[in-house]
Amino acid sequence: MTEQFPFIAETSSLPLLSSMCRVRRGENFRVQGKTVSRPMLCLILQGDGVLVLNDTVYTAQAGNLFVLKPGTTIEAAARSNVTECILLSMDTVCLQQVRGEWKMTSSPAFPLDWQTGRLLVRHEQQAVLRLEQLYETYRGLQPDHFISIHSQLHELLQFLSENRLEANHEKVDPALERSIMYMRRYMSEGISMDQLAKIAGLTPSSYSRSFKKAKGMSPTDYLNRLRIDEAKKQLTEESCVLKDVAVSVGYGNEYYFSRKFKQTLGIAPSVYMKRDQLRVATASIMGFHENLASLGLRPVAVLEGQGLFDRESDEYEQERRLTRQFDQLRQAKPDLIIGDFYHKPYYDHLKSIAPTIILESTDDWKENHIRIAELVGREKQALLNFKELVFRKLEASLNLQPYFGQKRLALMEVTNQFIRLQGTGEHPLNHLLYAELGLQPAQLVSPESSRNEYAADSIPVLDTDYLLIHRASLQPVSEKLFRRMKQTASWNRSPAVLYGNVHDISNWQQLCWTPAGHLQILNELEQITQQSVVFPQAGLIGH
Repeated sequence: MTEQFPFIAETSSLPLLSSMCRVRRGENFRVQGKTVSRPMLCLILQGDGVLVLNDTVYTAQAGNLFVLKPGTTIEAAARSNVTECILLSMDTVCLQQVRGEWKMTSSPAFPLDWQTGRLLVRHEQQAVLRLEQLYETYRGLQPDHFISIHSQLHELLQFLSENRLEANHEKVDPALERSIMYMRRYMSEGISMDQLAKIAGLTPSSYSRSFKKAKGMSPTDYLNRLRIDEAKKQLTEESCVLKDVAVSVGYGNEYYFSRKFKQTLGIAPSVYMKRDQLRVATASIMGFHENLASLGLRPVAVLEGQGLFDRESDEYEQERRLTRQFDQLRQAKPDLIIGDFYHKPYYDHLKSIAPTIILESTDDWKENHIRIAELVGREKQALLNFKELVFRKLEASLNLQPYFGQKRLALMEVTNQFIRLQGTGEHPLNHLLYAELGLQPAQLVSPESSRNEYAADSIPVLDTDYLLIHRASLQPVSEKLFRRMKQTASWNRSPAVLYGNVHDISNWQQLCWTPAGHLQILNELEQITQQSVVFPQAGLIGH
């Protein structure tokens, strides 16, 4: 079953080609704060960089196609020396029959129900070819181009419609999309699985299987998410009444609505309504208080868990610290406590002080940041943080490449008991260094590991060009461990040691979970390059 155009099957809207241009720019290409006035498609032909649409950040590279709805704000920066793209602008014409005559009016709407952002399609190269052919026709290089450009546009949009992909790269099913449109329109009413299956033209069991495969959740869970998302919008409006919100999004009574809302978000709707006025505390070893600071909010108390999860601290010391921090937390009288999954064993204790939300474990620090931002009503600031950081990372990667190039990088942590070597497994620090900044990891440990621990005299050969070391402790026992390691052949044969490329760093393992921490890591990397240029071997530790 193929998706039909609204202007063919459902409405009398007709897209017409307004203009096309091929843009080519050199290095340091940057776009700041441009606003789209017409429906547009943007195809990247060459180069790569960052594209920000309405504060949502995308990685842009050759072959990517983006939908730009009217009102979209664009910012962009190139990473490559040459950037080239095709921009296609459309006008949408609405046709309506009035008293036997057709009336034509212009509409600013996008002709299809697509959202601003990247449009995933099958047969990407064929989509590129069709857009390039349409551009050649638009330039008048083919006969009868005035007749053919609009029909080619319709064929292009039909091709894209039929080959759209979900985020999981499954084919978009128009039948499922129709059922979702029905959910959105009639969410305030009772909606049954049989109704949705009938709209999709499937049996209930087939519909449920197809939906979960495409969307990653059941139709019931998806409908619940739509209802909760709509409820969140209404709860931020002044003078909203909880009972009215519950009814408007399809929940029979406010008590059931409150239960479903709390199951989804972790807090009651009554708390969500005043979320930007809450006194918030954090219980985290992942820097949640720094996340709040990046959102412009100062926590009333911070339980950092210092020593609680350190194998080198004795149980008595851990218990004493925990008691003291809980007392401080209780005295602060917070309205809400946000904790990380390390503090899950203390949930009941935390909940006895104030409503508590424990965020689930994730390797994506941005998930934590946007979740914290939502809990305190500062989502816009979180998106702004992401946007500013991605441009800063792009700037840093250009600054770092001439220095690091294809040289290998390894990270080490020295504790009181172990030497830890950072692996290349899934971790936000590895993603920052090797994916976003383009640095090259040394293969000192298994790629599947996040880090491995060694005794000082049994470390592997440090076969790396740059070695960055975090000193977790400056106690005598740690210093002794470090000196013993420097006496090994593995240390003294390391290219990083031989050429003076060993540098002290902060605790990047902890810093990589917050926006401010990412900025500090970038600054330290750039300082290393500056020191090495001005003072060769300045960063060398204990040479």
